[in-house]
Amino acid sequence: MQLKTYAITTILIFIVTACYCQTSEVVFGNYLHKGIEREYIYFSPTNLPINSPLIVALHGFTGNAETIMDYSKFNTLAKANNFAVVYPQGTKDKKSNTFWNVGYDFHADIKTDDVDFIVKLVDHLQKKYLLSAQNIFLTGMSNGGEMCYLLACRHPDIFSAIAPVAGMMLDGFFNDCDTNNTMPIFATFGTNDVITNYDGDPNNKDGWGAYQSIPYTIDFWANALNCSSVNIDTLPNKSLKDSSFILREQYLNAKTKKQVLFYKVINGGHDWPGAWGNMDINLSDDIWSFFKQYKK
Repeated sequence: MQLKTYAITTILIFIVTACYCQTSEVVFGNYLHKGIEREYIYFSPTNLPINSPLIVALHGFTGNAETIMDYSKFNTLAKANNFAVVYPQGTKDKKSNTFWNVGYDFHADIKTDDVDFIVKLVDHLQKKYLLSAQNIFLTGMSNGGEMCYLLACRHPDIFSAIAPVAGMMLDGFFNDCDTNNTMPIFATFGTNDVITNYDGDPNNKDGWGAYQSIPYTIDFWANALNCSSVNIDTLPNKSLKDSSFILREQYLNAKTKKQVLFYKVINGGHDWPGAWGNMDINLSDDIWSFFKQYKK
């Protein structure tokens, strides 16, 4: 009888460990990084299995974790597809604008190390919630998209794929970019973006810092991945009211299956398609579809 009880207890422990059952779906968390109390929102579907993927979603300049959680709708996708999401919160600059420190000219005196913060936060969450270390994905809007590029350059070993939206690469990114282990990239950008110029700003007229055009950036990553084939098509123009449509450019390395996917939103602005601006697609759905191709 005692042996039977022990066996049942052992089985129950195994089941609980295998499920790693979670009862809370949204956690407003804090993480101490280099003496600064940093904030984040973590979402996990109830009863998320161990070794599940994690998506890191970064808000834009002046934005916050809660707004990108609301408009991206990643929580709904996470429930349906068994992955976790974290929405880190940036700090404030001298004008009280929330931001990620990617090296804007007017942030030259700010030393906040957001690259290290995000890397350490990902490691912390992966260990705390028993998430997959091989399936960490990264996306972000605008300033958050730029941080995606910066992290891809500095820590290509951590992320399985990135999806920057309405973000550019400052010239300094190119000068210090490790392309030896480049991950797949899915970029989205509007040709009529009035905040970040599609054609770049090499002379720094707008004050963010000098940066190259979006096509130059796409070519940079396609070359880094040794992509040999290019496929270009037009997505169905489902919404005629948004005055825009999307050209889909795919640059593929047939051997490694890695790719650079570019959604060129013709006449599109500084937008997250599906939330505002172009309404032909739900960009968050497409981002997850892209990411899950590279689950290990």
